[in-house]
Amino acid sequence: MENSEETVVSIAEHCAAEATMRRKLLLVIWKRMFIISCVFALFLDPLFLYIPIINEDIKCLELDKKLKNTALALRSFTDLFYIANVIIQIYFEPKARAFRMMGKSYCSTIVLTKGAILVEDALDLAKWIWRSHILIDILALLPIPQVLIFIFFTNMRGFRSRIVPNSLVLFQYVLRVLRIYLSCKQLENHVQSVFKFFTFILASHVFGALWYFFSIQRVTDCWQFACRSTNGCEASSFDCDDHALRNIALVNNLCPINPPNTTLFDFGIFLDALQSDMLRSSDFPQKFLHCFWWGLRNLSSFGQNLQTSTYAWEDLFAIFISIIGMLLFLIYLNGIMQTYMLLSTERSKEQRKLMKMERTRGPAIASWLHNNDIPLNMNKMIMSCALRELDANKDVNVESILSIGLPLECLKLIKRHLCLATLKRVPVLQAMDDEVLRKVCDGYLKPMIYNENKYIIREMEPIEKMLFITQGTVRTYNTSNIGGSGFSRTSCLERGDFHGEELLNWALYNVNVASSSDDLPISTRIVKCSTKVEGFTLMANDLRSLVSEFWTNDIDNPLSVPSTR
Repeated sequence: MENSEETVVSIAEHCAAEATMRRKLLLVIWKRMFIISCVFALFLDPLFLYIPIINEDIKCLELDKKLKNTALALRSFTDLFYIANVIIQIYFEPKARAFRMMGKSYCSTIVLTKGAILVEDALDLAKWIWRSHILIDILALLPIPQVLIFIFFTNMRGFRSRIVPNSLVLFQYVLRVLRIYLSCKQLENHVQSVFKFFTFILASHVFGALWYFFSIQRVTDCWQFACRSTNGCEASSFDCDDHALRNIALVNNLCPINPPNTTLFDFGIFLDALQSDMLRSSDFPQKFLHCFWWGLRNLSSFGQNLQTSTYAWEDLFAIFISIIGMLLFLIYLNGIMQTYMLLSTERSKEQRKLMKMERTRGPAIASWLHNNDIPLNMNKMIMSCALRELDANKDVNVESILSIGLPLECLKLIKRHLCLATLKRVPVLQAMDDEVLRKVCDGYLKPMIYNENKYIIREMEPIEKMLFITQGTVRTYNTSNIGGSGFSRTSCLERGDFHGEELLNWALYNVNVASSSDDLPISTRIVKCSTKVEGFTLMANDLRSLVSEFWTNDIDNPLSVPSTR
């Protein structure tokens, strides 16, 4: 009974752990989706500034209905992500769940502690609200651009009435940028570099939209100035739907654009927007690209080419462009320098590791290179590759460089140096050219290490491999069981020798014949290590592949028709 209860408890704990893991995974996926939606929202919000259009014929303002509906729908869509994020933070974040689970027992605890626990938890709640950025999400939800465009803008009569809504739009946009920054603080360095570049592109987009929006406001300022200067014009809101009295000729005379008259009214940096006629156009792609180019060009040049008027807020706008351009440049430059310093530091650490490794394990590697007569022009590269592999696999013993697991190109050079001359001594392979022998070295030879007194091939066993010796001594002999045990015909194989040529002959005669390991030639001799032996082997299956690739089969004389295709 107790075992069944324990089983039920363990199953419940396992299910609870799985549910927690799934919830954490879903939260991670959601946070990534939320960051993407925030980036999309940052590019979306400046589109509201392109909605106003000037009707030059009757000197009034109207709205681009198509762009208005599109921007409103997309803004509502992105706001849903902010709403969902607020709900997720309240109902799924661990800290928020703890606050919601206080219950009735918590009320009695408040009474017992005379409210002290309430003050403490209130402070914890305030800290959680600040750290979770939920307040920023709520403020970012406010429909400030919609209210600005659809209610206030066409009814604003002067600059003073624009300060509050313009400031609110800027404040909310800064909050949205801050929200992405806080979400991306833990990104990797290369992602942060991309984010900094993205910030520069975003700033160009924003300043281009502001330039368009402020150009329209500057035009309405001139209209207000013209109407206040003389009679015959009502200084209205200039809404196209109010049908107010306007003296078009008078406004044209006091607000000249082509050519401009700075004595009457100086449009400053907004003159290009007026002369290009984009303020009256509903062609959004044309307006967007022109304004984006304006923002990108002036941010890149720090606003050096801006010819401002004496209008104070225009000068502040130009100063702000210059400061932001320099700031973004410095941030991006700082990111590049940090990346460079990080790479330099890592490279220095790696070099110090290699130097330390060279002091501890370098002598063994150098001794191996010397014993195998590796040329000096190959020593440095092989030493570097070997030390890097030893650094990545610190538990590897340097019995032989061949046991370290060198990169393929490095291993090819070693195999060619150690085995190419030996391959040329094999009678059957002497007819093959160097290119084919190099392919044999690169693709078929496998490094092997045998300890002292190790049997490589026993008498009367199938010969499964050819052996090419690069270090050590191998003794071959056969035994006679007639009249007792004894040794005869003993010979030694040393560096540069090979054994198992009969296996190559077997492969040549059986290249097109289906065979198994039972058909392999039988060894008449014992092959045993007298010392530790290093070398390369050519397995039976690889030999058959080699023969089928580089020989054409001739039953009468299979050894005489090498092919180098």
